[in-house]
Amino acid sequence: MTAILRKKVHGAFTRAQVIDGAEDIGVAYQVFSDTVVEDVIVKNSPRGFKFHNGKNLTVRRCETENVNGDGIYLTKVTDVLLENNRIGAAPGQGADCCQFAYENKDDYVSSNVVIRGNLLLQSPTSTSNKGALVCDKTRNYLVEYNFIGGKNFSFSSIGDDAVVRSNIMRDGRMNDYSFGYGIGDKVDHAGHHVYDNWIENTNRGVSLSGFSDQEQAFRKDIDIHDNVISQCDIAFFANRPWSGSFRRNIFLRCEQDIVLKGRGKETAGDIDGNYVNDGSFLNVTPPPLAFKPDGKAAVSSGQWTSEPDEIRIQWRDKGIDIPGANRPSIAVAPGMELSCVLLARKDQNWMLAIAETAYDDFTPRAWQEHRLPWQRRYLSI
Repeated sequence: MTAILRKKVHGAFTRAQVIDGAEDIGVAYQVFSDTVVEDVIVKNSPRGFKFHNGKNLTVRRCETENVNGDGIYLTKVTDVLLENNRIGAAPGQGADCCQFAYENKDDYVSSNVVIRGNLLLQSPTSTSNKGALVCDKTRNYLVEYNFIGGKNFSFSSIGDDAVVRSNIMRDGRMNDYSFGYGIGDKVDHAGHHVYDNWIENTNRGVSLSGFSDQEQAFRKDIDIHDNVISQCDIAFFANRPWSGSFRRNIFLRCEQDIVLKGRGKETAGDIDGNYVNDGSFLNVTPPPLAFKPDGKAAVSSGQWTSEPDEIRIQWRDKGIDIPGANRPSIAVAPGMELSCVLLARKDQNWMLAIAETAYDDFTPRAWQEHRLPWQRRYLSI
């Protein structure tokens, strides 16, 4: 089959197809609803998947291979699930693995998006000048359990009301501003909750910035915590006003920890309780997370490269610290989304680990293909 092109369709299902050598786009849907695309492979084509002006879309276990342009390109879509897809490197000059695009039209904004379990395999050797994942002006999006590669950047997260957790983001080194996680647009953005990620081998690990230092835009309610930022030139960079917090992150063999530029401390969020690690003290086996017969949740310390001098426990609900919940067990209540972070110290080195349990009804493809090293971290009670 050479291409699937559908317009004004509702309740459509496309499954188990191979699109090889399409003249332009492998799969394109325009004006649609209640649409499922599963187990579809697009290869040897200029572009992969395109979805415009639709709602209730599921794209699951799809793949691109040797696709020059954007792997998945979406505009004006709502209620979207991208799950367990494998999107190969996009080598076209302006290509991304996955892009929710804005195209300078306010009615093209996408919303209510879940991106989980995917492999977005942009590569440092690609000829692209972009990256793996773009959420441009997107509203209300959850990004979790993905492997997100990079070139100029890994994840350009330039929308509002984002939860970004338990992803690997790496390899943004094309330019001095290149980043792992960046809020880099020239307009205001708000409501980013970024936690439990591993960000590695980028010029800037987390960047609250634009692509130049010439514009100013406010970043409101930015909460970034419990991330490991590894082997980056700068772990955290901000050159414009922001509010929120940057805390309890680990700087693992980074050249510089924090670089702030701009209008002064009065416009900046809180930066407190971040830690350094020279690479000699690491978590080997994640802390196991379990329910006890008495109805409580419990955690143990896991294994470390050497016996820690101290371990601190913090239970969380929906990623937010539960005050006083610092013991190995906790009483649970309906409506919780429970998780637990352990912060350990050996001499002057600190490291964190997130408690885990086995996957059940959902297993990320990124984990199945050994690109994601952790299991389930969030328990809905």
